[in-house]
Amino acid sequence: MRNKVKKSTIAIIALLVVLAAGVAVLAVLNGKEAAAKKQLRDDAVFLILDGRTQPETMLAKITMEEYLALNPVEFEANYKKSGKDPEKRSYTGVPFAAILELKGIDPAQFGSAVFAAADGYASAISIREALDESNCFIVADDGGDGPFRMVLPKDKFSQRWCKLLTDVHLR
Repeated sequence: MRNKVKKSTIAIIALLVVLAAGVAVLAVLNGKEAAAKKQLRDDAVFLILDGRTQPETMLAKITMEEYLALNPVEFEANYKKSGKDPEKRSYTGVPFAAILELKGIDPAQFGSAVFAAADGYASAISIREALDESNCFIVADDGGDGPFRMVLPKDKFSQRWCKLLTDVHLR
């Protein structure tokens, strides 16, 4: 009986050591990704990636200067916070389609766009929705959640918006 207890104790300790090592490795990898995303935010750029390739291929880097040169337009969208009614707010942004056009990216070869944030959140929409110039905007975010945010004015409850935008994966 004592041997069985000793073996199970050793097995549990070994399992805990393996799990701890796995967590440590994932923390290091996540730390590197978090640092890269922080650098994108600090530099006020976001990336457009070909999400069909492994590893993903960078198709374009968009700087704040390039973004501003596209002459952002004003539009309204419903903004909803948890527990509160949606409210109309004014935003100034650039249609995502204009950014793809600026960078010479042919959207016809893709079926979806995944907008990814520095905090790990991602919002996937169809390429058709992403190309709707009255619906998918990239906003220079001056509310402290930026520098970029993806806004969908046709999303009544702002549930699929993406603040802290760092990259867009086209698939």
